[in-house]
Amino acid sequence: MIKDPRHIALNVLLFWHKASHSLDKSLESYSEKISFLSKNDKSLCNALIFGVLRQRESIDWIIRAFSNTFFEKIDIKPLYLLRIALFQIMYMDRIPAFAAINTTINIAKKLASKKTAGYMNAVLRNSADNFSKIPLPDAKNNASKFISVKFSMPLWLSKKWIQAFGFEPTCSLCQQINTIPQITLRTNTLKVDRETLAESLSLVAKNIQLTDYANQGISFTNPSLPIHEFETFKLGLFQIQDEAAQIITQLLAPEPGEKILDACAGLGGKTDHIAQMMENKGIIIAADVENKKLESLQSDSKRLGIDIIQTKPLNLLKTSIKDFDFYFDRVLIDAPCTGLGVMRRNPDTKWKRSKKDIERLAAKQKKMLNAAANLVKPGGILVYAVCSCEREENEEVIHRFLDKRKDFSIDKNFKLDNYSNLMTRLMNKEGLLKTYPEANNMDGFFAARLKRKYKS
Repeated sequence: MIKDPRHIALNVLLFWHKASHSLDKSLESYSEKISFLSKNDKSLCNALIFGVLRQRESIDWIIRAFSNTFFEKIDIKPLYLLRIALFQIMYMDRIPAFAAINTTINIAKKLASKKTAGYMNAVLRNSADNFSKIPLPDAKNNASKFISVKFSMPLWLSKKWIQAFGFEPTCSLCQQINTIPQITLRTNTLKVDRETLAESLSLVAKNIQLTDYANQGISFTNPSLPIHEFETFKLGLFQIQDEAAQIITQLLAPEPGEKILDACAGLGGKTDHIAQMMENKGIIIAADVENKKLESLQSDSKRLGIDIIQTKPLNLLKTSIKDFDFYFDRVLIDAPCTGLGVMRRNPDTKWKRSKKDIERLAAKQKKMLNAAANLVKPGGILVYAVCSCEREENEEVIHRFLDKRKDFSIDKNFKLDNYSNLMTRLMNKEGLLKTYPEANNMDGFFAARLKRKYKS
C-alpha cells in the first residue's frame, strides 16, 4: 500500500489526465489509499492535487523556461512529477525546495529511467534557484497571454473574458478563482435553525459566518475533522452547498403542498433544499439520466429526514407530459453546462473545456429548457439555472427561448422575504440573476425565473 502523499497525488492526477471523468471521480477512485494517510499527509495530498490544477499554466511556464527538452515531448509521468515539485517550490512556503526536489527525484527513480531522473533533477534545481527571475509575458502587447500565465488560465478563455469583461475585471476574476474558497453549507431547517447550527459548528471549525444572500447558509474554514465525521452532519443538520446554489432554490420559491419537478436533479442538493422550503409537504419528482446519482440523492434525503421526493430516471429531451400524471406548479432545470462558474472548487474544469463545449452545451440547453417548459402548468414557474457565467449559456439561451415561447415571460415581481429583496442586487435590468466569484465571493451562477402565462 502506497502511503506517500506525493506518489498518490501523482496517481490521481495521471488518472484524471488519462480519463474523461472529473477530478471528483478520480479522487473517489483513490479514496481508499488516501484514507490510509495521516491527517497531515491527507492535507498535503489534496493540496498538491488541487494546487497543480489551479496553477498548471504558471508552473508550465517555468518548466518551458528551464527544460532542454521541448515541452510537448516530455512524457506524462515526468511532467506531472515536475508540476508537483514546482508547485511545492513556488507556492508552498512550509516545504523547503531541497525536500520537494529530493522526494520527487526518489519517486522518479522508481518510475522512470536514470536519464529521466537526472533531467528532472536539473530542471528542478535550476527552477528553484531562478524561477522568480523569469518574466511574465508583456501585458500591454499580449494581454491574453499575460493573464493565461499569471493566473494559470487556458489561453482561449483569457481571450474570451478580456473581450467580455475587459482586462482589469478579468484579472480580478481570475485572481479570485485561484483562491481556496471557504466551505459553505445549507442548514436543514426541518431539524435545526441556522443560529443554533452555527453555534455547534464553532466547536469544530473557524471563521463561522452567516451568508448574506442565502437565508440558511453558513460558511467556515479550517474544519478540525472531515465534514462527514461532524456529529451535526451525521444527525442530518446540514448539506454542503455553495451560497449561489442555495439562491437558485430561493428564486424558485417553492411552497408547501405543491407539485415540483427538479428536471436535472443530479446528487440532489437543490432537490433537498426544495423539500425544506416546502416543509416536507407536497410532491417532488427528482429526475436525472444517471440512476447512480438518484440513488445517492435518496440516501442523503434519508439522512436529512426528507420523504416527499420521488426519483425518476429519465432523459428530459425524450420526455413529455405523458410521462407524468399532472402538470407541475414549478419546474427547476439546473442544466448541464461547462461548469466554468465553479472553477474555484473544480480547478480541473478549465483544462477539459473548450470554446466548442460552450457552443455544444448551449445548443443542448435550449432544447432542454423548451422540454422543461412543456411540463409547467399555466401560471406556474420555470427556473433555468447553470453554473456558468458565459453569455452563450446564459442570456442567449433565455432570449432564444422567449423568442419562440410567447407563453412565457421573465417573472420580475416575485417577493418571498427580506433575502429575496436582497437578491435583487444580483439581478440585471432584465431580471436575470448572475453571481461572480470576485464580486460576490460565491460560485458563478446564472438563473432566470420564468412564468407561464394563462391561456387567453
